[in-house]
Amino acid sequence: QQISKALQRRSDAIRNAINRYNTQAAALVPPRPKLAWKDIVEYSFLGEFDLLRHSRTDIRDADWTTPVHRKATVKYFKLQRAREEVQHLNIEVQRLRTAIHDEEIKTNATIDQLIVTNPPLAVELRRQWQARAAVNAVHLYRLNRIESQPAF
Repeated sequence: QQISKALQRRSDAIRNAINRYNTQAAALVPPRPKLAWKDIVEYSFLGEFDLLRHSRTDIRDADWTTPVHRKATVKYFKLQRAREEVQHLNIEVQRLRTAIHDEEIKTNATIDQLIVTNPPLAVELRRQWQARAAVNAVHLYRLNRIESQPAF
């Protein structure tokens, strides 16, 4: 899939390379097989490219061309991205905790002011705040559990 996307992005350059290869392949003794665009688009693994076999050195036997090594490399990079994501999420945990704390302080201060200036609005705001505080309590419980994890 990634190879297919890369082929599409570089299609003009690849078509030119195919034309140059076909010209030079025909001049070799014995002539090498020609490549067509439709063949290239269908290739999914580097090992399927006859072009690699006919190059200066046959790189199809290199470690990085085997499926096992490619899968291990993909898993390694996914693990690296996961570790980066854990770091980003640890920061987001702190941001959410801070936002909940700041919201509580600001809302309580606003309710205290409204008790003096507009008691009915203060009562309604406190009622809505209690519902929100219950949701925030669930979030804080889960944040506490996250923070107790070894990766935090």
